[in-house]
Amino acid sequence: MVPNLANDDLRLLWDGFCDDLKAGADHVLDPDRPGNTVDRVEGLRLLLRSLARGVSRTLEGGDHEYPELSWVHPMKFGQDNPDGLYQASGVDLSNTYRLSGNLGSVRYLGLSIMSFDFDGGPIEQLLNLNGDQLGANAAGDFSVAFSSEPPPSGVDDKAWFQLPAKRSNLMIRQFFGDWEHEVPADLHLECLDPGPPVSRLDAEGLSTGLRQLLRLSVDVPAFWADFGRSHLERGEVNAFGHVAATPESTVSKGGSPDQAYGQCWWRVAEDEALLYEVEVPGCAYWGVQLGDVWYQSLDWVNRQSSLNGQQAFVGDDGVFRAVVSHRDPGIANWIDTTGATQGCITYRWNQATSYPVPTLELVPFDELGRHLHPETPRVTPEERSDLLRRRRRGALRRFRR
Repeated sequence: MVPNLANDDLRLLWDGFCDDLKAGADHVLDPDRPGNTVDRVEGLRLLLRSLARGVSRTLEGGDHEYPELSWVHPMKFGQDNPDGLYQASGVDLSNTYRLSGNLGSVRYLGLSIMSFDFDGGPIEQLLNLNGDQLGANAAGDFSVAFSSEPPPSGVDDKAWFQLPAKRSNLMIRQFFGDWEHEVPADLHLECLDPGPPVSRLDAEGLSTGLRQLLRLSVDVPAFWADFGRSHLERGEVNAFGHVAATPESTVSKGGSPDQAYGQCWWRVAEDEALLYEVEVPGCAYWGVQLGDVWYQSLDWVNRQSSLNGQQAFVGDDGVFRAVVSHRDPGIANWIDTTGATQGCITYRWNQATSYPVPTLELVPFDELGRHLHPETPRVTPEERSDLLRRRRRGALRRFRR
C-alpha cells in the first residue's frame, strides 16, 4: 500500500518512472538493431504510441468494474491490420460482464479473451467467438455474458460463457473489405456487479498505474524488434521460408483462431521491385501489408501500403499478383513502401479453405515490364490520385474522423 505521499515522495515516484522509461529508448537506440535514422525515430514514436495506448488502458479507462473499450487503432502496434478496427479492455473475470450491440456489416468480427504479457511466454486464450457465434437476431443485435460464477438473473444462460476467475484482456477485431461502405459494429461492454466507482486518483492508484504503464510500453520496441530479428536469423528475407502459419499455430501468440498469418522480412532498394504472387483461397477476408522494422504498419491512410480482397485485382486464374516498390509502377496492385527500405510483410487468410504461402521475387525496377502478367491492369496518375483520395476518406470514415 502507498500512503498519502508528500510532494517530495511524489517527485521520487515520478522521477523513478521517467528513469525506467529511458530503458525503452535504450532498446530503440541499440546500434545492433537493423535500420537507419528514420527507423530509430519511428522506434521512439512506437514508444510514445505505446505510452499513449497504455494510458488509456491504465490511468484512463482501466477500471475493471467500469470498463471501456479503448481504441487500439489507429495507434500502430504489432503489425496492426490496415483493414482492422481494434478495441480492447481489461476484465476481471471474478466479475460478470456483458458485451452487447449490433454486428454492423463488417467483413469479420471476432472477440478474444486472453492473458497477455511481454515475457515471451505463451498467451492463454480463454474465449474466442466470431460474429456468427454471437447469437445475433435478424437485425444483427446480440448480447453475451461471461464470468467465473453463474450470471445474475436476467442473463440468458445460452449466451453465457463460464471462464476462470482471473484478470485478462478482451480484444475485439473488426476487419473491413469495403472501406467506404461497410458499417462497423456498435459495441458496449459493462460489468454487471460493480462496486462504487472510484472517481479520483490517489497515490496508490498512481503508483499502480505507472507500474502498469511501464509494463505496457518500455519493452514494446524490443519485443517486436526481436520478432524481426528472428526472420533475419532464419534467412527469411524476401522469402516466406516457412509452412503457412495456421490458426492453431498462432493462437499461443495472441492470434485469432479464425485466421492464418504469414510473415517474413522484406528489403527493397530504390532501383528494385519485389513481385508478390499467390493463388487466393476461398475465405471470408484476406489482405497483405507492409510494416516497418518495429512491426508498425506503414502509412495506409494516405498511401497504398496494403491491399485486401475487395481492393485488389485478382486474375481470371485466381492469382493475386502485386508489386512492392518505392516508385509507382502504374499498375493497380502496387504496394507502396512509403519510403521505408525494409521491415515486415504480412499476409492474412481469415476463415480460409486453405493456407497458401505466397512467393516473392526481387527484380530490377527498370525491368519490371517483362515480369508483369499480361492481365495486369494499368493505372494512370489521375486514377491513382482518385484511388488514394477514396482510400483516405474510407479510412477516416472508419474512425469517424
